[in-house]
Amino acid sequence: MELTTSQWLIASFALLCVTSHSYSQTNSLPASGNVGIGTTSPAEKLTVNGSARIDSTLTVKDSMIVDRDAHIRSDLQVDGKTILGGDLFLKSLRDSTISDGGVLLIDSMGKVKNGGDLKSLVYSELALPPCKDDAGGNITPALPVWLNGPGKLYTSSACVPDVRVGIGQNNPDSKLHITTAVNRTTHPIIVDKRIQGNPIPYKLMELDNTGLLYAREVKVNLDSWPDYVFDEGYQLMPLSELQAFIRDNNHLPNVPSACEMEEQGINVAKSNVMLMEKVEELTLYMLQINEKVNIQEKLLQQQQETIRLQQELIQQLKEQVKP
Repeated sequence: MELTTSQWLIASFALLCVTSHSYSQTNSLPASGNVGIGTTSPAEKLTVNGSARIDSTLTVKDSMIVDRDAHIRSDLQVDGKTILGGDLFLKSLRDSTISDGGVLLIDSMGKVKNGGDLKSLVYSELALPPCKDDAGGNITPALPVWLNGPGKLYTSSACVPDVRVGIGQNNPDSKLHITTAVNRTTHPIIVDKRIQGNPIPYKLMELDNTGLLYAREVKVNLDSWPDYVFDEGYQLMPLSELQAFIRDNNHLPNVPSACEMEEQGINVAKSNVMLMEKVEELTLYMLQINEKVNIQEKLLQQQQETIRLQQELIQQLKEQVKP
């Protein structure tokens, strides 16, 4: 049975009405202006109940809120600030062996990579471990944390100013403690300076394994210099008392004994002040002796002149008594 043209039109309209009625059960365009897809009660201007696919560009002029996960299969470009309210996980580093105190780096190409441990690369001050207090109440310095910057390498510690560095020494007893192996010819300290135009290093200081220090010049800061010896009020010990002191103590006044020097060592600055004090005192003793010698020379000249006059007088008397 063939349908006429009018019959085809009537059948098509009926099918459209049925299809429209079936979709209208989940889609709506109410008078409020809200559009619903997959829902008959849209709460926003556009409410989609189910998955949505946009094959072209989606432009959002205001804020966008994602209540659950967002999966981006290609690049994500952010032209403004990125603020994270939670943790940031990078899939490429999630299974890395980087420690909890590790460094996360971004290279010159903008890629994130494992930067290793903090001790190997640090560009800012770190929260250092606190000092340890043993049972005896002595402060044990925490392990030093090495820091670096342009052209320098230094160390810091939470026990400032008690930072100790040991080279060949596990338990340094000073700020810098260097220990060399037995029968090694390596010098513990050598400081070289290259002279301009001369490729040969110019040695400024050298410390050999016997403890000898070789240097062209050493400057020591001093708090005072013993010019007070030349003040008018300075009491110079009489030579007789000085002689008695040396006889009883076997060393000069204000000078440590040989035993003290061997046990405690010599303070270079104090030693130079002490030696200069003795040199200035010795100068005063020499001036005193010179003054006494000058007085004695004058007395001797006067005596010699008196003797000469007496001899002339005696000679004159002898000539007068001649027959």
